[in-house]
Amino acid sequence: MLADELTEDGKDELLAECGYTRKQLDSDLEQFKEWLKLQHHLPASRLKEGIFLKMFLTGCKGSLEKAKRKLDAYYTCRSGSEIFDCRDPLDPNYVNIKSLTHLALAPKLVKHSRLVFLRLAEVDHEKFDFLSFVRNVVNRCDLTLRYEKHYGVSYDLLIDLKGVSISHLGKLSPSLLKDLVIYSTKTSPFRYKKMYLINVAEYLAITLDTVLIPFLPKKLKSRLHITANGFDEVSQLFDKSVLPKDYGGDQPSLKELNDYWRDLEIELRDWFMNELSERCDESKRIVPEDSTNPYFGVPGSLKKLIID
Repeated sequence: MLADELTEDGKDELLAECGYTRKQLDSDLEQFKEWLKLQHHLPASRLKEGIFLKMFLTGCKGSLEKAKRKLDAYYTCRSGSEIFDCRDPLDPNYVNIKSLTHLALAPKLVKHSRLVFLRLAEVDHEKFDFLSFVRNVVNRCDLTLRYEKHYGVSYDLLIDLKGVSISHLGKLSPSLLKDLVIYSTKTSPFRYKKMYLINVAEYLAITLDTVLIPFLPKKLKSRLHITANGFDEVSQLFDKSVLPKDYGGDQPSLKELNDYWRDLEIELRDWFMNELSERCDESKRIVPEDSTNPYFGVPGSLKKLIID
């Protein structure tokens, strides 16, 4: 579904936005893999996915040490959060939440950014389970980390809150909110360019301002746009070619886009339940001699600068 292709110059421009050339990225990837070989506490599948690792490197804009910390946190959080206790795409609660929400990525890029859509498909809060919803978001993130064709791309989020009520938000527990914020800010390598929240009722705006926004990083707060109005207020910001047809665009409907990703999850069910369910073995973690050192990379593993 992410079928668009950049020109070779476009790929170079995208990497340059992340502080990379192709040669430097390849060099950093090899160093990253060498470090991973020594991290025996991490799951065995850690070395299998080159695109996945490049997403961390470009998402961290060339900082090997930051990429190491994020990747370690990505795996470690599986052991400490209920989000990861069930990863079965055919779990009844999971199947239910996917029928209540639409979450999908735009197939096309615009200016090196990809648009992500999220909205309710059904407004009945009685059927809504927040834990299953968060699991759905995390599973889609894991797919994106492996299926994004253009590592280095940034993301614009369009979250349509039409139909969302206090009763929906009341199902979000403090512990789940904490885990979601940690996952989004400490483990995820995605670069968010803008976040648009539309159809935000006044009581929702107050709740978000109290419960969620204070926990967001300062940089992300500055990129947040909240409006009580519908899509018309922000429609001029998006190219018609990237929008689903139910938002006035040329792409398939949001339901069709959502169903593509849903079907892909089911197709990859064994992968979700096995490799993506692997946990860390903390007894094998290498503990730095200097416990105050914020970096835990391989001793002496300095970044190799590649000069074209």
